[in-house]
Amino acid sequence: MTPARRTAAACYFGAGISTLSAVASLAWHPWLALWGLAGAAFLLWAAASARGAGQRRRARHHRLTHAAASDTALLNPDQRSAA
Repeated sequence: MTPARRTAAACYFGAGISTLSAVASLAWHPWLALWGLAGAAFLLWAAASARGAGQRRRARHHRLTHAAASDTALLNPDQRSAA
């Protein structure tokens, strides 16, 4: 599991716990639920941000791997003469 996925999973778990605490706090006073929902919203935003960063990192790695393979094919004279 990549660090971005691990961060996103932890944020999703925290958002679930925060939502459950918001629902439980509705028994005492509705205004108390706002803190739990605000925390859940922040954690969901953080999870989406981590997932996006992980996807951008994987896409960059794929582009760099492809560029390195094409450079190797262009610069290696043994492969060009064999083809």
